[in-house]
Amino acid sequence: MPIYEYHCNRCSHDFEYLVLGGDEPGECPQCGAADVCRLMSACGFVSKGAGGETVSSSAGSSCSGCSATSCAGCSH
Repeated sequence: MPIYEYHCNRCSHDFEYLVLGGDEPGECPQCGAADVCRLMSACGFVSKGAGGETVSSSAGSSCSGCSATSCAGCSH
């Protein structure tokens, strides 16, 4: 069951939605508008590099120090 990120074209609110089967969000949870679109999500992971150094997939980007649990609300 994937979690997708969506954007409301009316109020510009970004939100996540757990997709069950072919279910899509019917409306924006903030303003109730039905004009929403799915966003392209960035894939992220953390692995151990040489010598046990922690390496993030976002290393070198503006989000390398981000502590948010989702990029949907990120201001970077």
